[in-house]
Order: sequence, then C-alpha cells, then structure tokens
Amino acid sequence: MNEEIITPEIEILTYLNQLADKNCRMIKSNLSPIRARLKDGYTVEELKEIIQVKTLEWKNNEVMNTHLHPTTLFQPSKVDKYLNQLSSIKANPEKYAKYFADLNKIQRSAADDAGDLAEMFGE
Repeated sequence: MNEEIITPEIEILTYLNQLADKNCRMIKSNLSPIRARLKDGYTVEELKEIIQVKTLEWKNNEVMNTHLHPTTLFQPSKVDKYLNQLSSIKANPEKYAKYFADLNKIQRSAADDAGDLAEMFGE
C-alpha cells in the first residue's frame, strides 16, 4: 500500500500551489514555516485565508508575485498583520471588493477607446 499521507502542512502548501499557480515543492524549507505557524496555534483555515487574500493582492503583480511563497506568507512577523487585514476585509467587504477589483484590472492602452483618450487629455 502506497497511500499518500496528507498532513496539514502538505494540505496548505498544495492549496498555495493551486490557488497561486505555484510549484513549491514538498520540501522541509517550504513546509517548516507552515508547521511552525500551526505549532504557534494558527489554524489551517487561517493560513488558507492568508493565502487567499495575498493571492488576490499579489498574483497579478509582477514584483509581488514572487512573494507568494511559504517563507514570506508565514513569517512570524507577518502572520498577525495578514490576519488583521483579513478581519478588516470581513468587516468591510464592499470596500475591499472595489480594492481587489482595482488591483486586478487588466491594463489596456489608452488608445483602445477614444473616450479614454478624451478623458485622459481633457478633451
């Protein structure tokens, strides 16, 4: 029997890989930050929510996308900050829906629409 054992760390890293389109391997350096936060008392659900919000924020950002990695997401100094951000999002969903929509807009050329040109140049 070669049944694969899915630990909470593997579950969370798999979730990150799927949601953020990453390929983080199941190695100690990727699993240990997750394991450490679980030992600190954070739940699997909280860590998954961090992945969700940071993926929304960073996935389409060329610079920040590289930070969608366990060593960044689960730094001891960052986890509470990210969870507080989640609390704000849950308390003000309309505000953050607009924020995330603006973050994830596809950039277009101003020349794509004459109305955009007029708006840009005040004509």
